[in-house]
Amino acid sequence: MAEQVPERVGSRFQLETELSRDLGLVAATTIIVGGIIGSGIFAAPAGIAAVLGSPSLFLLVWVIGGLLCFSGALCFAELGAMMPRTGGIIVYLRESYPPFVPFLYGWTETAVICPGALAAVSMICTSYVGYFIPEISLENVLIQAGPLMVSTQHLAIFAVLGLLCAVNYAGVRFGGIISNLSTFAKVAALLALVCLALIVGGSAENFSTPSATGREMSLFGALGTAMVGILFSYNGWYNTNNVAGEVKDPRRVLPLAIIIGLSLCMLVYLAVNWAYLYVMNIDEIAGSNQIAAEVAERLIGPVGGSLTSLAVIVATFGTLNANIIYMPRITYGMARERLFFSWLTRVHPRFRTPSRTITTLTVLGMIWSLVGNFMEIIMAVMYVLFVFYVLTVIAVFILRRKYPDEPRPFKVWGYPVTPLFFIVVSLGYIASTVLFSFSEALPGIIVLLLGAPVYLLWFRRQVIHE
Repeated sequence: MAEQVPERVGSRFQLETELSRDLGLVAATTIIVGGIIGSGIFAAPAGIAAVLGSPSLFLLVWVIGGLLCFSGALCFAELGAMMPRTGGIIVYLRESYPPFVPFLYGWTETAVICPGALAAVSMICTSYVGYFIPEISLENVLIQAGPLMVSTQHLAIFAVLGLLCAVNYAGVRFGGIISNLSTFAKVAALLALVCLALIVGGSAENFSTPSATGREMSLFGALGTAMVGILFSYNGWYNTNNVAGEVKDPRRVLPLAIIIGLSLCMLVYLAVNWAYLYVMNIDEIAGSNQIAAEVAERLIGPVGGSLTSLAVIVATFGTLNANIIYMPRITYGMARERLFFSWLTRVHPRFRTPSRTITTLTVLGMIWSLVGNFMEIIMAVMYVLFVFYVLTVIAVFILRRKYPDEPRPFKVWGYPVTPLFFIVVSLGYIASTVLFSFSEALPGIIVLLLGAPVYLLWFRRQVIHE
């Protein structure tokens, strides 16, 4: 059971912030739910089914991934309640390790993951808009210069990202409203799909019929590969930690938002994947590029494709909005901790938002939509992110020893078993990725290596100026 510790005066980690504290429990929770439930639940099941080939394992890995992220979220809840400052992981790593470690994390997020994620999710969103407006297509090239091309879909991506940039530039409260509405809509749509499966029916034999093609990889390697899709689908469970500086009463609201939000996502994911498997067998899921639409079509006919496409648009739009809320706060928090360029610390004098980081990452996201495929990048970098997640969870042990008397309004349940579970399982996932998918993992290592000279050049400049 959670231990409630009274707050004392003179805490090392104060609550002061330049940013406006406009996010309540509902908005903080929907930032998590909105950030998690997005493109992953529509794109990941096919790859997971293909590599595992077992209905029972297909469902089991969603449970394992959910428990892994839940254990990590509990650790993050303790850290976030103890240090309710904008920046999330950057803040925790800064307090626990030498500056180079949090810089590398922030560098990875800022240079690749954040803009790449915005580009990838916006591609999915606009491609489903193209279901209703066929003119929006990558094939409709307007300008082509060598390997780069601008299509009508790219223009739609620029419009969507630009709109959400403007909304969140003008204030986190408006972004929170969009997050609330889109989150409720997409959760309702997914639950409607589950209800249709229950009402119309499927085949119970799908739960016991393995793949006809078999699995070529070892079980350890297959689970590790499948976890890439699982963890990508669950990624976002730490979103509210990044905007802790804008949460009302963060020492109470933050842990509640994390626990409620992730629990809801686990239940929705398990229910939706159960519905997938109830309607389609494991090989059919493995061969489906639009699993949710195909399931809906089998249940209610052609109208199901339209309704599901609309649900995907709502889901991915909400995910984009949640990302534009929390992603800039990583870079902003990093700059505030003097681990990145100081000009990114600017807070808009009227809107009280980190305006420069919002604009910078949005523009980078537009650029990534032209030059990169995020699914290849996420395969290379997701395991690198989990290296930093492991380091952050280890920070729970470090900070308990370093600051034993610091107020902790929330303490992780099941300590030390819970953080140890996260560390051990995550290390297994990381090892599996490096051992069985080294060529895909190599770009992640390159990204980290490129961060070293950037840090050294920036550090030397700071030393000279100081």
